[in-house]
Amino acid sequence: MKVHEFKNIIHKFLLRKTSKEEEKVLNEFEKRLLAHNAESVFEHTPSEIIQRELSKKIVNATRTRYTLVYQWAAVAALLILISVGSWWFSSTESTKIVISTPIEWQEVSTRKGETREVHLPDGSVVTLNGESSLLYPTTFSESVRKVTLIGEAFFEVTPNPDKSFVVQTEQLSTEVLGTSFNIEAYAMQKDVKVTLATGKVRVKAGMQELILAPAQQAVYQKDKAEMYAKQVNIALYTDWRKGILHFDESSLTVVAAQIEKFYGIPVQLEVKDAEHYYISGTFVKEPLEVVLKQLSFTDEELNYKFIGGKLLISHKK
Repeated sequence: MKVHEFKNIIHKFLLRKTSKEEEKVLNEFEKRLLAHNAESVFEHTPSEIIQRELSKKIVNATRTRYTLVYQWAAVAALLILISVGSWWFSSTESTKIVISTPIEWQEVSTRKGETREVHLPDGSVVTLNGESSLLYPTTFSESVRKVTLIGEAFFEVTPNPDKSFVVQTEQLSTEVLGTSFNIEAYAMQKDVKVTLATGKVRVKAGMQELILAPAQQAVYQKDKAEMYAKQVNIALYTDWRKGILHFDESSLTVVAAQIEKFYGIPVQLEVKDAEHYYISGTFVKEPLEVVLKQLSFTDEELNYKFIGGKLLISHKK
């Protein structure tokens, strides 16, 4: 069978439009895959795109249909491999098709104002901040421990010199062997930040690479696609786990985002040039009203009020 013919069948299967004859072709293909005794292809696939797309396929399938046969997730993955030119079929040559044992994924998410502790299969502990999501396999591979993060989390990684630990965000890849660090990668924020508490990490963004030491932070600027390192006060970026809010010359935009995330209440800013209002202060498990009173005292031009379950911050009239 030609490659384009097989691709068309898989496309139709994913759309649930296959005929009985086409399903027979897929069933026969599945039998041949299983007969090859599951040599791993994904462990050696050079493309990060393939790995990310496979994760998306399996996660989406798990969310909507827990009874999905995992072999078909593997078939979908093979289609991705074909589409990027990594594999091909030949009508004149025998082709060996190898595929890994399907991976089962877990996803843990938090709401606004919620933190959650996640224990990974290797003993590592991840603390998720509000509005964050962690995707990880129920069993790590033999060569790498890889997870995907959206939002913010603090990682305490169990040391394993033979198996690196990798955190993938939309823009960055952070690799460690055993250490503790914080990653802030919210979609609505202009920068992605990796802050190292202990150990050593390697942070990659395309061709850019930084090695961080404790109390250093990698900052990736999304608008410029550039990354740099700087010294920071670790507590400012990790004390959220203890219920402590730190603002160190933070813009009002950042403060509003932190309040929304920390207290779980939508914040609406009606302040001109909010990026140019800078706030400093430390709040240890304080009620929201106390924080707001302090902020309005710090900047006498600001006012706040609650309207329909939402916090409105505006100029004083």
